[in-house]
Amino acid sequence: MRKNKLNVDDNIMDEDRQTQNEINKIIPYGDYHTHTNFSDGKSTLEENIQHAIKLGLKEYAVTDHAFKHMSDGISYTNFQVQRRQVELFREKYPEIKIYHTLEGNLMGYSGLLDIDKCKDQLDFLQMGFHKTAKNESFGTWLSFTAMNLIFRPSKNKIEKNTLAFLRCIDRYDLKFVNHLNYCILVNVKEIAKACLERDTKIELNGKNVYFNQQEVDDMLEVGVDFVANSDAHSSERVGDISKPIEFAIQHNIPLDKIVNLKKSLFD
Repeated sequence: MRKNKLNVDDNIMDEDRQTQNEINKIIPYGDYHTHTNFSDGKSTLEENIQHAIKLGLKEYAVTDHAFKHMSDGISYTNFQVQRRQVELFREKYPEIKIYHTLEGNLMGYSGLLDIDKCKDQLDFLQMGFHKTAKNESFGTWLSFTAMNLIFRPSKNKIEKNTLAFLRCIDRYDLKFVNHLNYCILVNVKEIAKACLERDTKIELNGKNVYFNQQEVDDMLEVGVDFVANSDAHSSERVGDISKPIEFAIQHNIPLDKIVNLKKSLFD
């Protein structure tokens, strides 16, 4: 198997000598997918920020679930409260750049997200599919969400799923697509092509990565870039990208394709 080198820092050894402890020590420049107790996280925004600073992150984004997430979506009122908190913490913690956005929910085949009423207030856009998010209508939920969760997707269904993501990528200026293939299978290569055209990254998620080797090879062939995020739901997990790094090593993703290891997502 071809070996990747962890060209993240001069002190990081080649994969052949890499230990789990050393992987755990890799800290990204920024973590752009985290949650607080305004949605389904356990920690406050300030606790997350404080841990990010402790680790040495240069950038941090709070990205609570958007409004249509049925069990854990942030309310519009709390979203405004959180906006004011972000402004206060930017002044209190000038050593880290803080971004405020939401994890938008894909609501159906139209490609619409549940963020449109506050889109202009968000520092950047990201999206994902969540099985507990409301769709545009009950009929859409039956054909879009329920059919994907209950039945193994057919080739035709995967094509329709892919079209929903492509429409979303075309409609919004997304910085990245979250946990692709989670609960809804798509043609990853076609998504990667669209992302490359729009300068949108594909996330390697800190909770789980849902790509097989063929899909990884297809994305590398296309040339799309990745972002490694923690998807933290507690402060101690902020900045933890050990699972994405392990996945990259095991599946031969060059670490220089993960854009936020050494620089800002926005560079």
